[in-house]
Amino acid sequence: MSKIPFALQLYSVRDHLEKNPEAALHRVKAAGYDYVELAGTAGLTAAAFNALLENAGLRPVSLHAGYDVLVGDFDKLLADLKTLDLHFAVVPWVGIDMCPDKEAWLTAARQMDAAGARLREHGIQLCYHNHAHEFERLDGKYILDLIYENSASANLAAELDTCWADVGGADTVALMRQYGTRIPLLHIKDYVRSETGEVVFKEVGHGCMAWDPIFDAAKACNVAWYVVEQDTCEGDSLDSARISAAFMAQRQL
Repeated sequence: MSKIPFALQLYSVRDHLEKNPEAALHRVKAAGYDYVELAGTAGLTAAAFNALLENAGLRPVSLHAGYDVLVGDFDKLLADLKTLDLHFAVVPWVGIDMCPDKEAWLTAARQMDAAGARLREHGIQLCYHNHAHEFERLDGKYILDLIYENSASANLAAELDTCWADVGGADTVALMRQYGTRIPLLHIKDYVRSETGEVVFKEVGHGCMAWDPIFDAAKACNVAWYVVEQDTCEGDSLDSARISAAFMAQRQL
């Protein structure tokens, strides 16, 4: 079985991108990444940012695009996806403030399903990226299950965030088995709990996540991409990205 390639979610190094996008992307390459997932384009046009990626020797594999953009500025989003030659678009967040009740979540699921169908006509797969709150229950079901039960797998796949699923109290491996091939993208993220119970993000392999069963499940699910992410870093974000890349490269041998 071939190894699954890994990318870096550029949100992890957003502080460097905000200061100097060109230099930051070259440093991402030097940190051990050939592929990246985009969280916007650092205030540049898609074409300008794509040129910087090419110059740094990086290939984008997916783009995080807000739910409001997906449903409110679809044509612009589609144009950017085509400019970047991407085949995955990801809704990174739908919050409780946006969906305060079950009916609102069902509406969001149906709207993502409809947008995903439109993207699919252009060879682009729409995915949804979870946080912890999707593992709250409404009428006895996880919010995440309500999203996927009210959308077609062809129109809305999963970018499962393994860390947030764990934080939310879910059995991450069981969840992966449940959704199987509906998970083309898998977020790889690690954490520990502080003495007060707060989530403290760590470099991959330096937290509490059990990676062997997750990697085994990923192969069984035919995951296409691992995406490394660290929401916040105690030190320099590029140093953290480098440590995570080294862990991933070693585990991919």
